[in-house]
Amino acid sequence: MLDLSRLRIFCAVARQGSLTRAAEELYLAQPTVSQQIQVLERELGTALLIRLARGVELTEAGRALLPFAERMLELAAEAEGAVHEAAGLAARRLLLGAGNTLATYVLPDLLRRLQFERPEITVEIQVGNTEELVELLERGRLELALVGVPHGHRHLSSEPFLEDELVLIVAPDDPLAAQQEVEIRALAERTLLVRESGSALQAATAALLIETKVEPRHRITLANLEAIKRSVEAGLGIAIVPALAISREVSSGTLRPLRLAGAVTRRSFVVTWRHDRPLSPAAHAFLSLLRKPLDPPSS
Repeated sequence: MLDLSRLRIFCAVARQGSLTRAAEELYLAQPTVSQQIQVLERELGTALLIRLARGVELTEAGRALLPFAERMLELAAEAEGAVHEAAGLAARRLLLGAGNTLATYVLPDLLRRLQFERPEITVEIQVGNTEELVELLERGRLELALVGVPHGHRHLSSEPFLEDELVLIVAPDDPLAAQQEVEIRALAERTLLVRESGSALQAATAALLIETKVEPRHRITLANLEAIKRSVEAGLGIAIVPALAISREVSSGTLRPLRLAGAVTRRSFVVTWRHDRPLSPAAHAFLSLLRKPLDPPSS
């Protein structure tokens, strides 16, 4: 394989017609230039220069090599420039994952703040449940993910950035709507609307029911939180949801939130990343943003 540094020396010698002048151009010692030309000739198995009393001339082989050597050096320069440009773009681009709930109710305000503080950063967002996003992190398809707490992933580091509470939501005309608080055992007589397996909300709800030994009479699985809220409004059932996700419905009176007595309902959201891979400057900037106090979600 041809060495670019030797080709650079060869092109300088061809351009100057002199080993001495080429050495001056390249800030090298003349013996070093002569030695590198000899190494190149040995590698190619032929003479490239004719040594004359007043300089050098290219052999036929040298003239054949010259345009290719110049092209290779030009391509190397272009490649270096492209890499530097790509590195600059990478420094300004963030590959971010967000759980469905956070993408809807928290991420817009975060992105607004990021745009204000660091307008040069562009964000590419992948939305999914916690299980899907963790898999993308593991495969290197994301740098950061905003999710519920992931478990059992030794390559991941996580840091809490938001605390919330799980509440029970019912329709305004539900028999429980007049109450401020309800015992969790009341769920045993009702139809409970839940998220699909793999979501952090489904995992938190399942853990809550197992911990309190409560089994709802019926369960209906829905793909996203908006569908769950609309179904509760329609009287199809009740649901356990993050309080941050229902501020608009509570303000408009279409849903009633109830605290769940007899259960731990505080919940953390985390930002997570692979600790065995370096983070880009854009990812570090986003982490710094998350470490600042967050405003509550807009109602």
